[in-house]
Amino acid sequence: MVYCPRLREPPSSIAYRTHAHAGTPTSDWPARPTDSSKRRDLNTRTQNVVPHPRKKVGTLPIYGLPARHLTLQSWSTGKAARCAMGGMMSNADTLFKRVGTALWFVLACLALPSAQANPIFARQTGLNCASCHTVYPELTPFGRKFKLAGYTMGEREKIPLALMTVVSRNAMSNDTDKSTGAPLFAKNKEFVLDAISLFSGGKITDNAGAFVQWTYNNLTTTDNINFTGHGALDNTDVRLVKKFGSEEKPTVIGLTLHNNPTVQDVYNTTPAWSFPYWSPSVAAPGRGTPTFLETGARVAGIGAYTYLFDSLYLEATSYQTAKGWLSPLRLGTPDPQRVTLTGANPYWRIAYTIGDDHQNLTLGHFGTVADVEAPQATTPANQFRDLGFDAQFQYLGPDDHHIISVQASYIDERTKWRTGFPNESNDNPTSKLRSVRAKASYLYDHTYGVTAGVFKVTGDPDFARFGSTTGTPDTTGYIIELNYWPKFKAPFDPQMNVRFGIQYTGYTKFMGSSANYDSTMRRARDNNTLFVYAWFMF
Repeated sequence: MVYCPRLREPPSSIAYRTHAHAGTPTSDWPARPTDSSKRRDLNTRTQNVVPHPRKKVGTLPIYGLPARHLTLQSWSTGKAARCAMGGMMSNADTLFKRVGTALWFVLACLALPSAQANPIFARQTGLNCASCHTVYPELTPFGRKFKLAGYTMGEREKIPLALMTVVSRNAMSNDTDKSTGAPLFAKNKEFVLDAISLFSGGKITDNAGAFVQWTYNNLTTTDNINFTGHGALDNTDVRLVKKFGSEEKPTVIGLTLHNNPTVQDVYNTTPAWSFPYWSPSVAAPGRGTPTFLETGARVAGIGAYTYLFDSLYLEATSYQTAKGWLSPLRLGTPDPQRVTLTGANPYWRIAYTIGDDHQNLTLGHFGTVADVEAPQATTPANQFRDLGFDAQFQYLGPDDHHIISVQASYIDERTKWRTGFPNESNDNPTSKLRSVRAKASYLYDHTYGVTAGVFKVTGDPDFARFGSTTGTPDTTGYIIELNYWPKFKAPFDPQMNVRFGIQYTGYTKFMGSSANYDSTMRRARDNNTLFVYAWFMF
C-alpha cells in the first residue's frame, strides 16, 4: 500500500501545516485568500492533507493473466493503481528524452543544498490548510491553482520534509473460508502499523516545483497471510510552469513529469485522488474489478497542460514503461507490480469550472488508450481503452464553518485481449467493464466530518477471467465514513496533526451475486468491513 493522495493526493498531496515564518509570494496568482480565517494562525489547528495510499493489486488478471484461485485476494483492487497508455506520436522516444531530461534536472535540484528550501506547502505559502482544502485531500479553487502553478507560490523553506504514519484496525464480517474453515486473512481484527511516508517538495524556482513521496509499506503481502516491509517511491509530480497575461486571470501552461496516471490531476474525481481517501491494506476484499486507470502500477508520464480563463483545464500526457533513464520513477517497485507498455500511450483530460471560490461546479472528461504487455509474454499487448466522465460540486460557507463537496465519476473500459485469448486466460477476445463511483461529504468547522459514498462495477461475463459462479465482475456497495480532527497540541511537537476515522463498507452484490458467489455459499455481506484508523503527520 502506498500513500499519497491514498491516501490519497490527492491533489498536492502533501500535508499542510503552519510555520512561524510566512512566505512572500513572488506572484499574485493564485491570489491569496482574503478571508483572515484562512491565513496563518499559530494558535489555530490547521487541517492536513492525507496522501492517497495506493492499494495493492491482487491476483486478478487485470492485464490478461489467469486468476488461479477464487479468493478474495483475487478481487482486491487498488484505486491508486496507476497505469499507462497507448501510442501517441512516432517520435515519442525523442520527445520523452528531451523534455524528461529537463524535468529530471529539476527533480535532481531537490537534493542540492541550495534546494533545501523545499517545504511543506503551508510553510511555504504562509497559509493554513483551509486555503487549499475542503475535506482533505480535496482541493479548493485556490488549492487547484496552487498545484497548476507548479507548487511555486511563496518562498522556499529550509525544512523540506514531513513524516506521516497510520495505525489501523480492520474487521471483516466473516473472514472464514467456508470450504476449509481456515481464516482468509491473517490480520483481521488486529491493530497494525500500515505505513510510513516521507514527503518533500514545493518551490524550486519561480517556474519549477515538485511533490515527492517515499512510502515504507509495513504490510506488503502476496497471499494475505505472510507480510513483510518494503519501501518504494510513491506518488511523484515534477512541474515546469509559465504564466502569461493578467495576474488576475492569467494563462498558465506547464509540463509535468510523474509516475502515476491522474496523480497530476487537480480534481478529486479521477482515480488517484478520489474517495475513499484511506482504505484497509489488510483483510479487505476491495471494491470490485478495477478499470485500467484504477489499477496501480508505476509508469513514466510526460504531459503538457494549460489553464485558461480561470475555468478551462486541458491536458495531454504520454505514458511509457518506466525504464532506462526513466527508471527512477519506479524506484523500489517490485518486479511483479511493474507494468510494461508498448511505445507511447496517450492520456487526455478536459475540465470546465463555473462559479467562484465559495460555490463552484466542474464537469469533465478523461481517457486513455494503453497497450499493456503481459509479464514474460511474447504475444501482442492487450489494449485497454478507458473513457471517463466526471462532475464535482463544492460549497464553502462563510468562514468555512460549513463545507459540502460532491463528486461522481463514470469509466467505460473496452479491452482487446490479444494475450489472454485464446490462451485460456479469457473466454472472449474483447470485453467491457464499467465503473461508477459517487460520494457526498459534509465538514463542520474543519473538525467533524461525515461522508457517504456508493460504488458499482459491471462487466461482460468471463468465467476464465473472473472465476465466480456467475462469471461476472458485478459488484455494488456503499461506504460511510466519520472523521474527527482534535484540536490539541502534542508537547513534543506543537505542530503535529492527527486525524481519526471510522469507515464502514457494505456490499449488496459481490462478483455477480449477493449469495454463493464462490461456490462455497459465501455471501456478499460476509465481506462487509469496519475500518478504524489514526493518521499522524509530523
